[in-house]
Amino acid sequence: MKKITILTSGQPSANPRMVKAAIALLADGYKIKVLYCPLSPWADTFDEQLFRAHPQIEWIKVGYHPLRQKSLYRYARLRQIFYRSLYRFSGDRNDTAIRSLVLFNQELVKHVKKHAADLYIGHNLGALPAVVKAAKWHQAKAAFDFEDFHRGEDAEGSLHWKKAKQTEEKYIPGLDFATAASPLIAKAYQALFPTLPVITVNNCFPAAYAGTEQNELPGMPLKLFWFSQFIGLNRGLETVIGAMGKMEKGAVVLSLLGNCTAIMKNYFQTVAKENGLAEAQLNFLPAVEEKDIIKIAASHHIGLACEVPHIINRDICLTNKIFMYILAGNAVLCTNTKAQSRFMQEHPETGFVYEQHDTGQLASLLKKYSSEPLLLQQHRVAAKKLGMEKLNWENEQFILLQKVKAVFESK
Repeated sequence: MKKITILTSGQPSANPRMVKAAIALLADGYKIKVLYCPLSPWADTFDEQLFRAHPQIEWIKVGYHPLRQKSLYRYARLRQIFYRSLYRFSGDRNDTAIRSLVLFNQELVKHVKKHAADLYIGHNLGALPAVVKAAKWHQAKAAFDFEDFHRGEDAEGSLHWKKAKQTEEKYIPGLDFATAASPLIAKAYQALFPTLPVITVNNCFPAAYAGTEQNELPGMPLKLFWFSQFIGLNRGLETVIGAMGKMEKGAVVLSLLGNCTAIMKNYFQTVAKENGLAEAQLNFLPAVEEKDIIKIAASHHIGLACEVPHIINRDICLTNKIFMYILAGNAVLCTNTKAQSRFMQEHPETGFVYEQHDTGQLASLLKKYSSEPLLLQQHRVAAKKLGMEKLNWENEQFILLQKVKAVFESK
């Protein structure tokens, strides 16, 4: 039985894409270990449920928990500050770039070498050096999943951009293949590293999460849905609230699902009030397990992918939101990022694209759906059909599984 070790510099529940890959590879007959780092206390309970549900996977914590190992966690933070200072003086020597970016990079590198495997797969930039070093140490294969365009997570020329670029250029040549979460991310990395095989594996969800029937919903009010791990700024939500303010009072409601601080909640409530919305038109929902998000989404008419491309990554990424909405049977409203515009050109029967920050255009689309319930229903039905028949993890996983099989057969 071939052994695959998967690494992430975050927690499993904070990286559902990694979890789906691990479960798919396990079901395909591989022995799976997952090394992860405890960075997000909010995910602890979800992780415990995940581990109980999948005991065949060996889940291995690497690094120090911020609440349960406070002294060691503080040490790691101080160490990171030291490497930030060292980088400014000496540049990227001895992996100073990634050590100053990622808290537990050293622990991943140290511990992964203890786990012999035939293939190492990294998720999140902090795992990239570890998978390449482990593969070299054990004479194995190395792969990486580009869920994001990492050097594009900040402005070109910024300190983050420079460190990510240096890390990528040092370690990506050591990979045997890579996957990417959108066609445009795959295209970007393929252009930078022409000899590296990069395949697109869309950020789909299991069709098993969704019921086969379309949820019947009252026509009014129009119910909008948005979710993320965290509710915050630079996500296009102000534009949505502004568009709602141009509608008849009470004609539309918005549900936001995710972790939300009291400061953020107060901020968005203030924005809603300034736009003339009633308190009941803006609802905050706590984070739930991934499989439960779709049930909540299905109780809404429209899913919002209101990305703001303030950085390159936001412009070319294709978020998992869209695939969740499709499976849930939501009509989809997307901002005109490059990736989302391309998606909607391919699937125009599922929704509309609007110009980012254009509250008037978005309000017009909402009014169109409100006044044309048949169109809304057509888009919802088409989305559901697309999700159940094509854009789901049951289908998408085979792209990854076939590539892994081919890599093992290429010896």
